[in-house]
Amino acid sequence: MSAGLAKGVWLVADDYAQAPAIDAVILELAQAGRLSATSVFSHSPHWPQAAQDLRHLPDLAVGLHFNLTHAWSSTMHSLPRLILAASCNRLPESVLRQAWREQLDRFEEALGRRPDYIDGHQHVHQLQQIRRIMLSEIEARYAQPVPLRSTWPRRWRGLKAAVIAALGSQGIPPGWRMNTDFAGVYGFQGEHYAALMRRWLQDVAPGGMIMCHPGAAVAGDPLQASRPFERAYLASADFVADLEAAGARLLWRQDIGHLGMSERHTSGDDRR
Repeated sequence: MSAGLAKGVWLVADDYAQAPAIDAVILELAQAGRLSATSVFSHSPHWPQAAQDLRHLPDLAVGLHFNLTHAWSSTMHSLPRLILAASCNRLPESVLRQAWREQLDRFEEALGRRPDYIDGHQHVHQLQQIRRIMLSEIEARYAQPVPLRSTWPRRWRGLKAAVIAALGSQGIPPGWRMNTDFAGVYGFQGEHYAALMRRWLQDVAPGGMIMCHPGAAVAGDPLQASRPFERAYLASADFVADLEAAGARLLWRQDIGHLGMSERHTSGDDRR
């Protein structure tokens, strides 16, 4: 399949600015053209310096990885408690609005532009109350909608993926969605990563997104065992061969607004 006919897919590395060792791997892969985008923790103490390295990668989309469950958040919650409270509209609205404003401010101050898209650490951006305030803050702040990560998979990709999608994927307005499909959810057993990625590349829809978490092992990181496996595969010739075998190509920053965001799910896939 020629490059012009290959299906475009988003390959997005989460957790930029979590730790310098993780950032170094994401930058290495981005410089090699192995990533479409990276999502950043803008309130990490590493972010102001880490942002400077992204200025040399104009083709890489950079999004806000909105956070309420990881370190650095003054409003940090456990994920189960956050899911329950957000589903019942029990979180303090003023605190949520302040969190959105602070993280967007820090993103813009360091990078000099608005995010190319927005998602959430552990997908918290899609939770009902958090999502409502997010949409309100974006509409008040920007003249145009910011593309948002949808966690809706267009086919069965396991129970974990289905649970994530059920927590709020269908609440993302169709006209705001960056991606038409979602893959990359697994149990973070890194030794199986190459086989999983081959499957995702084959079955993800055009304009779909595959999230990834490459990096180096960092003490205290829940994903420290799987990150090096992801890095090794994405840096390898096997990944390039698997892209070609799947008839796929990576999308880039300039593709935002042309693919994915403007596409609505078909009636057979939109199961709201």
